[in-house]
Amino acid sequence: MQTVTSKTTAVSKPLSKLTQRRVLVVAALGGMIATGCLLYGASYFSLASQKAISAVPVSTKATRVTALGRLEPQGEVIQLAASSKGSRVEQLLVQRGDRVRAGQVIAVLDSRDRLQAALEKAKQDVQIAFTKLAQVKAGAKTGEIGAQSATIARLNAELNNAQLEAQRYQTLYEQGAISASSRDSKQLVADTTRAQLQQAKNTLSSVAEIRPVDVTAAEAEVASAQTVVKQAQADLALALVRSPRDGQVLKVHTWAGEIVGDQGIVDLGQTDQMYVVAEVYESDVKDVRMGQPATITSSAFNGDVHGTVKEIGLQIQKKGVLDTNPTADADARIVEVKIRLDKPGSRKVAGLTNLEVTVQIAKEAT
Repeated sequence: MQTVTSKTTAVSKPLSKLTQRRVLVVAALGGMIATGCLLYGASYFSLASQKAISAVPVSTKATRVTALGRLEPQGEVIQLAASSKGSRVEQLLVQRGDRVRAGQVIAVLDSRDRLQAALEKAKQDVQIAFTKLAQVKAGAKTGEIGAQSATIARLNAELNNAQLEAQRYQTLYEQGAISASSRDSKQLVADTTRAQLQQAKNTLSSVAEIRPVDVTAAEAEVASAQTVVKQAQADLALALVRSPRDGQVLKVHTWAGEIVGDQGIVDLGQTDQMYVVAEVYESDVKDVRMGQPATITSSAFNGDVHGTVKEIGLQIQKKGVLDTNPTADADARIVEVKIRLDKPGSRKVAGLTNLEVTVQIAKEAT
């Protein structure tokens, strides 16, 4: 019995090792098959997902209108210049960055003193004209009238004597006592005295009378003198260069002692409220509407600023802001769109007039 048992045990050991090997092989094959199935399933799922994604339509329509633009103050930049070409600045009363009020004197021209003297002379002429008018309206003085009346009385007496003498000589001539020349000489004296008397009477009438025509002439002289004063005042006002509105001095072109050139004396802008002038391509302007929000960016300031479309141009023109992209069309046709910046944005870019910026205008949802 022991011998049989021993053989049986010896035979069972080799069978157990063989079985283990088969199990390992089967397990390995099973693992490989499972891995293959997993890889195939993942590949199939990925392909199906791609097909599903490609089947969904993707919208490529832009949601913003992009354009280049420039910053400018409200009302654009104005150049304050002298009224006449070739004027010289005597005093410059502002400097770059100063805030000015409407009517404030910016500069004084060298013609001021000369024009001031002309104004004073014109005012004196007005006073003289008024004095003459008063004299005409008052007529002659009482002393002048009395003196002229005395002259008339004297000439009356002389005329009476001359007439009596002429009559006496006429009688003597008729009697043959004197010659005709002696008679004529006495008659001439009488005639001359009579003429002098008439002239004295006429003078008295003109002195005592206030003629309307004389008053009118004197009043015309007063009006003419006053017109000269007004012209002198206007000329003097032009010697003082004033700001037409509130604003900020952006740049000084002419200093004291220099002749005013084509660029004027200073550049002035209302930088409290800034705008962007965006150059929108004519093909995009159809998507721009009043009130649309806009975002403005530039490398010259951090972040971005915001505004609203306030004005859309009415004409097509060539672009004025040059694109840094060498492939950009320099002859492209654009429409100017003005964008009003909000208060924070205006404060942020108040010192950057004429800066080139990039503008993005949000389209209306469709």
